[in-house]
Amino acid sequence: MSAPTDQTVSVLAIDASPTGGGHTRAALDAVSSAAVGAGARLDAVVLGEDGAGIGPALDVLASSDAVVFASPVYRASFAAPLKRLLDAVPRSVEQPPESPLSGKAVAIVYTGASNHHFLAPDSLRSVLAGFFAAHVLPPALYVPREGFDESLALRDPYGDQARLQGAALVELARALRHSPILRSLRPQA
Repeated sequence: MSAPTDQTVSVLAIDASPTGGGHTRAALDAVSSAAVGAGARLDAVVLGEDGAGIGPALDVLASSDAVVFASPVYRASFAAPLKRLLDAVPRSVEQPPESPLSGKAVAIVYTGASNHHFLAPDSLRSVLAGFFAAHVLPPALYVPREGFDESLALRDPYGDQARLQGAALVELARALRHSPILRSLRPQA
């Protein structure tokens, strides 16, 4: 009989809002809470406008089983703190390229003023899956302003989707843990 395996999944929740708090933090907290409810251990980092959280995020990234990237949408793209973090994430030049995001379960959480930017997460999905070979949950959670009540709680269907995202992220990380083939996928040079 084999020894039981540790089913605890470590999730790194990254708040890339330049101002911190607010809608992006509320949506990230909803996904993170669902992940913890599904058995995850959570580390949370706020990147901040000055990038002070980039070092702490990189310190935890390699040892995390999964990552949630949360950002407000600005001009149909993610916020500058997330861009600075992604630029700092190591990716080797040897073949195949190695990165602490390669083979890792990832969820994307975006917030915006309206549904006008609903497809904005696709550019981040492309970077994460193509450049880093991360396993990105489909679909991303995009929450427009009307998706929040006055206390910043997520209204349904956004709250339901946040709960699914958190639970699915933990399930995907567990599946990847037991699949050496999926974990070994690396980006092309």
